[in-house]
Amino acid sequence: MSLFEIRASKTSFITVLASALMLTTPTFGFAAEETTYREIMEQGSEIFDKYGISHALPKLAISSLVQGDHVVEHAHRTVQIGNEVRDSSVFLVKNTDSKGNIDLRIKYNPKELDENEKVIDEIETFTRTEYRLRNYAESFDPSSVRAKEDQNGNVIISFNYSKYGLPQDIAYFRFLSVDIELVNGEPKRMIIRNNKPFKHNKYQVDTYHQEIQFQKLESGKIAIASKHIEIVGSSKNKPVNMVSTVKPVAFYEDKLGVQVLDEKLLNEVSDPRMHEASVKLDRTFPLMGDMVRRQGIDLPLPFGVSMAYRNQNMNIPFNDFIIDGVRLNDLFDPEDTVGIVNAESLSIRGDVNILPFWNVFGYIGKVNVDAHVDAGYTGEGGQYLKDKLNDRLPGLGDKFCDSLSALCNRGRVNVPIHLDYDLRGVGTSLSVGYKEFFASVTGTYSQTRLKGVDDWGDGIVTVQPMLGYQLVDYRAQFFVGAEYQGLDSRMDGRVKSGDIEFDYDIGVELNQWAFMTGFNKQIGKNYNLTMLYNKGETRDALTLNLGYRF
Repeated sequence: MSLFEIRASKTSFITVLASALMLTTPTFGFAAEETTYREIMEQGSEIFDKYGISHALPKLAISSLVQGDHVVEHAHRTVQIGNEVRDSSVFLVKNTDSKGNIDLRIKYNPKELDENEKVIDEIETFTRTEYRLRNYAESFDPSSVRAKEDQNGNVIISFNYSKYGLPQDIAYFRFLSVDIELVNGEPKRMIIRNNKPFKHNKYQVDTYHQEIQFQKLESGKIAIASKHIEIVGSSKNKPVNMVSTVKPVAFYEDKLGVQVLDEKLLNEVSDPRMHEASVKLDRTFPLMGDMVRRQGIDLPLPFGVSMAYRNQNMNIPFNDFIIDGVRLNDLFDPEDTVGIVNAESLSIRGDVNILPFWNVFGYIGKVNVDAHVDAGYTGEGGQYLKDKLNDRLPGLGDKFCDSLSALCNRGRVNVPIHLDYDLRGVGTSLSVGYKEFFASVTGTYSQTRLKGVDDWGDGIVTVQPMLGYQLVDYRAQFFVGAEYQGLDSRMDGRVKSGDIEFDYDIGVELNQWAFMTGFNKQIGKNYNLTMLYNKGETRDALTLNLGYRF
């Protein structure tokens, strides 16, 4: 058999195996970071309501875009890395139409941008984040809210940010503690400090200090007077000191008109010689993403590409051999025959989150299969020839078997096979989470094509249900579950070599389910590493996947 060329007229035995051995890596889409508005209202509103504080106030540390529909702000940042100092200033102009759509523009003087920094790109990144957060449910942890009054009636309200309701790209806020200072019943200052070091973008942050000064507008609304942030840390073993200040320039309100806070800066931003860059804020996918974010649920970035490697071993018991319609169980004992298969696959996958809980993907790749069929030969064929020869001439059959003992006695026949396949497939994942816990099910449909053959084999369905637990502070998930590979109990196909051609129909005993465990680790806000291990009665597999989301 090792000399034969296997061609797919229907679905060859090894083709079906190769289809089942492809990679199936779950997508962690809607994974377990939920704090609902109702829970916050029930648990955290009492102290805020008692002192007349808006529930949106804590979000001002994260997003200044919640201040109003039409706002002009000035932002200045100084970064010292080692002995190098970088200094940049820009204006942010926000306008909101009657439908709630935001137009955000960056206006700047090129002379005020440091040539060594991609300031505009960085601003676009964090303003997209702030835009996503403008409708978030309250982001504070209701169980952490405390109030302390002094003898003069002033109050300090302390709380921590929620570790569940924050997006992954600003999740460092879960390491921060907040104090809101009330004087005569009005918020005057909010101070945010870190309670442990953390990593943000390319910086290792040792000390974080943010101070927000509040002011009351003519409309009676509380707004930011200034936001000042100081960061001390390191980057690539060099000390880093960063100071940034955000200051409102003007508020435009429909009923009260323009409230100018800094006439000089307003004249500067109105200069027609200022350069302008528009920030694209809205994303098409996932559909209904804003509705979900308003409930305080974090969503991953919508698009992803990944590369995966899988190595699977299978021990395949046989129970029937039919060649060209003739059953050969008398010649080869099915119960004493096993197929030992090793398959390695390398695939590239692209995916998109259509809905917050629904991911779809497609993939292509290569599969290399090394198989050994270890068959138990019964010797019945040689015994048949021995009896026939002895009937014609006594002793002739005995001499025949003496010279060809392997043909007349029980023994083993080992047939090695090596095959290369192309791989293609599609799949989908459905996910849901609550706080640290999540559940997911991933299904795939894959096909393989033998190298040198035009036709694709029949498809194979794979399903992976799982339950998991997330370590929120470490952005890591651990999970257990099962994997179903929809292999048929019979493998049929056609073998052709030169003028020799015949059909085969082989019965196998495969366990379609296997236990599955693994972990997923997010690396920064874009990368993630996944490892899966499967173990069943007839197979085991190891899968590694490196993905990038954008």
